[in-house]
Amino acid sequence: MSTINPHPDRIYLLRHAQAVWPEPTMRDYDRPLSKRGVDDAAELAGRMKESGYVPGLILSSSAMRCRQTADAAYRTLGRAPECRFVDDFYQAAPVTYLEALAENADAKTVLICGHNPGIEETLLMLVGADAFNKACPYGFPTAGMAVIDHAGNGSEGPQWVLSSFLAPN
Repeated sequence: MSTINPHPDRIYLLRHAQAVWPEPTMRDYDRPLSKRGVDDAAELAGRMKESGYVPGLILSSSAMRCRQTADAAYRTLGRAPECRFVDDFYQAAPVTYLEALAENADAKTVLICGHNPGIEETLLMLVGADAFNKACPYGFPTAGMAVIDHAGNGSEGPQWVLSSFLAPN
């Protein structure tokens, strides 16, 4: 399991919704959400609001599909959290996400919208293989969101528990 010091009290890890397949001249970074992706992002944002999952801060990859996914949450949540776009989240390793969480721990609840495999690996590092496999037996789905809560400090630092996992229907 991995440590984040200082740390927020709650972390939301969100994988962007489904993107269109790239066209021959399209950069991967510029791929927008597909119709299904737009619908899934809106559904997830609605479920976040219904569940009371409102982050104090949204940090999102600046890639188009992440911007659109984060924007759906930002617009739907009502009590609009601050939203920042982070170029370094595109193709990021878990350490990049963990560093961003530590740097923004004062927000108390932070949502990171990013890409696989980094988002999946970050979840695995924080909650361990058993919790990960129970929540994501087929991998971290597009428009899936893990809700991770701080569960105290152990001998290796902050401990984390997977409180909920939302995925599109």
